[in-house]
Amino acid sequence: LSAVPAERARGRRAALSFATIAVVLGLPLWWKTTETYRAALPYADIDGLGQQPVQLVVPMTVVFGPGSVPGDLPRPLPFRDVQEMEISVNLRSSVTSRYEMLYRSTTGQEEAALAAATAREADAALHPLQDTTLGSLTMYVVPETSSLLPQGINVYVGKHRSALVRAGGSLAALQARLQEVAQVMSFTAGSIAAALSDRVPDGQLSPDARRYLKSSLGYEITFSLLNPDPKSHTVDWDIEGAVNRYVKPVLDKLSLVANFSVDSQILYYAVLGVTPRYDKESSSFLLSAHSLPHVINPVEARLGEHRA
Repeated sequence: LSAVPAERARGRRAALSFATIAVVLGLPLWWKTTETYRAALPYADIDGLGQQPVQLVVPMTVVFGPGSVPGDLPRPLPFRDVQEMEISVNLRSSVTSRYEMLYRSTTGQEEAALAAATAREADAALHPLQDTTLGSLTMYVVPETSSLLPQGINVYVGKHRSALVRAGGSLAALQARLQEVAQVMSFTAGSIAAALSDRVPDGQLSPDARRYLKSSLGYEITFSLLNPDPKSHTVDWDIEGAVNRYVKPVLDKLSLVANFSVDSQILYYAVLGVTPRYDKESSSFLLSAHSLPHVINPVEARLGEHRA
């Protein structure tokens, strides 16, 4: 009988040992294996993204034709210069526009192109000779007495990010004219401020601005050209060339984030085959049931040919 209490005491000690082991080892192990993984985010760096300086760089080449070189140039051609201008967006944001300018003389081919009869012909002849860097501008300076520009016209903006500018006499007058033309062809202070005006101080974001976007591994971008009157308009566009030149460089840099596919389409709108009836009570146009079989959607409509 004396062995029974000893056996019970040993059982209690064993149970207490198992409970201690379960609490000391099992509970932390369970907590570690079932906890939700939370990645540490650099919140301070994220908050600082809205305050990082923004710089817009525009490469610009100024080409002087014969007889158009100002006499007060700081040094002989060719030479480079940089002009910067700070644009205030709001109390905490500003943008620096940086014009990287190259001043040089015309080549033999450019002189031949500038000898054209009209500014449009000169612009077409100068296009193959221009710098192909994206975002670059080319300004061709012609003499004050040049007949290439009509009387009273000092600037002709071409179709290929180039312009013909009449010399202003001094370098300061020419630079002021070039800066005005460059802002028209690239961006102005007002356009930059309007594009970045949605920046607001920290802590004042509205609930709509804090909404989250679902992530995806792939995005599809579609460019659509709408033709409202297929009978009168024959439309065509070089969307493939435009995508390869302007869109593809951006998507290549974003390819590490997601996959992008680009396609295009031309939508033709056909005239409705029946005349709808206006209903005054609902203030809308209605079609009767027997007229519905005569309605053909724009995809299935027979498109007329445009004849000159």
